[in-house]
Amino acid sequence: MKISIGFSWAAGTWVNTSGLLLGQLLSSKWYTVLWDKEYASIIKWDNNNFFLYISDNHTFIAKTIAHFFPFDEFSVTKNTPLYQLKKIHKLKDTSVKYKNVYFFWAALKLLGISCEEGEKFLTTQFSGDILTENITTLVKWYKYFKTATYDLSKSIWTPKDFVFGNEMIGIWSIASGMDFYAAYPMTPASSLIDVITAYKDVTFFQGEDEIAVSMTMLGAKFAGKRAMCGTSGGWFALMTESISFSHIAELGWVYILSQRDGPSTGTPTYTGQSDINYALNASFGDTFPIVLAPSTYEEWYQLIGKALNRSDHYQHPVIFLVDKQFSESYLSVDKTKLVPEQINRWKVEILKDGKIEGEYKRYAYTADGISPVSLPGTENGEFIATSYEHDEYGATNEDPVIKKAMMDKRFKKLATLVQQEFTKDFYGYEIINPEAKTFFVTFGFNRYVLEDFIREKEKGLRSQVPGSTPKYGLIVIKVLQPLDMRLKDFLDSHVKQIKKLIFVEMNYSWQLEELITNKCRLHDRKWKNKISNIRKYTLYPFFREDIIL
Repeated sequence: MKISIGFSWAAGTWVNTSGLLLGQLLSSKWYTVLWDKEYASIIKWDNNNFFLYISDNHTFIAKTIAHFFPFDEFSVTKNTPLYQLKKIHKLKDTSVKYKNVYFFWAALKLLGISCEEGEKFLTTQFSGDILTENITTLVKWYKYFKTATYDLSKSIWTPKDFVFGNEMIGIWSIASGMDFYAAYPMTPASSLIDVITAYKDVTFFQGEDEIAVSMTMLGAKFAGKRAMCGTSGGWFALMTESISFSHIAELGWVYILSQRDGPSTGTPTYTGQSDINYALNASFGDTFPIVLAPSTYEEWYQLIGKALNRSDHYQHPVIFLVDKQFSESYLSVDKTKLVPEQINRWKVEILKDGKIEGEYKRYAYTADGISPVSLPGTENGEFIATSYEHDEYGATNEDPVIKKAMMDKRFKKLATLVQQEFTKDFYGYEIINPEAKTFFVTFGFNRYVLEDFIREKEKGLRSQVPGSTPKYGLIVIKVLQPLDMRLKDFLDSHVKQIKKLIFVEMNYSWQLEELITNKCRLHDRKWKNKISNIRKYTLYPFFREDIIL
């Protein structure tokens, strides 16, 4: 079962409330609901769209909207070229005070959910005069449709939570031990501030700009905090020097980079995936951050813990790469199935009687490249954290032998990461249908539309030839840097089987394709005529209809 519903009205009219209410109610009945919000930054001259993709099974997102509820004519004229609006339900009576509630009540009747259930749910959301006014309008809007088109009256199972992406990043990073957050507001990462500041155990700092934000975070990390920040491309650009400083001073921390359309200020409230190369090479002087890219909301729970752990353990900057769709969309999530990664902090210098014995070298050469940490206040544990090249103590040094040794040490940490992290229990990628002949290769939010496409195609193929080998497969990259080179082994061993590799990403310059092509040697003759792509850079996410072979 798949149902798509769209609500549209002018910015500032609280139309999003109706979408949130409907999403929460359906999630409480175990339905899977993806709530996609599309809005313009020029709010005085535009409208807001809220699309709910409802299923009794899997997540999907499409440009075909079965039922579209506009509150004015502009909502129709703007969205008709962008979406395939099947049935447009125009409001005829605008005399009621809470007009936005029309969307919620009319949709309930459309979905076959009783008026009584809707009223009971509303009492959990509002109180006082607002509740009374909403209940008064209930019957009128509920009768907008004479009969129900669907029957979603029964609950499938126990409730799910209806949460938005930045909420998940914020809450789950705190659950993973994050205790210092710094940020300067920039869409679509701004709402992380609202989420995190609600927790009094987390220190929050908002600087005058992102330079102050990032350097303050380095100070917090120096003091032993588990630190994080969130921003988007324009402000992230100001942080690049701090990333290089973090690298040489070995003060790892986590950057949430939520991509939006660019370049420059771009179109601030729309999505994009054009910062892959920037994230991979986010600074200067031979510095390469760890880059993680979750592909589902559930993976955020696992990977945000990994990001914080890796930044601590390897004392190395980590970039958590998402996009606007992930940050601002809502999804039904079963939190009971989420298992956090155990908190793993830094390698601490061994103390005796509360102090370090003997000579302490903060940047001591070690077999794995990871040196023990001394926190401020530790007796005999003083050291210098500097942006200059240094010796094992942190003292500025320009000796070529020491320079080479320090560079080798820092890069050895990444080699250690590959050895320790890419095991049989964790892969930096995921392969669906490994015996397929045609593979899509992607990352991030695109996974949802591709999984839905493959699921539909394979269902049709199995109905024709039961037990047949899957034709379509999916490769999802979760760790962009360092790349898990077991992927190359898989591709090399399946090169005769694979007829097509189709890269799917939201940028013009095929950044993901370039990364995998170079790392996995897809320039080789054996891959000739097998590589193609589907790219989109039109502000909107991939829809099911965009996947055309």
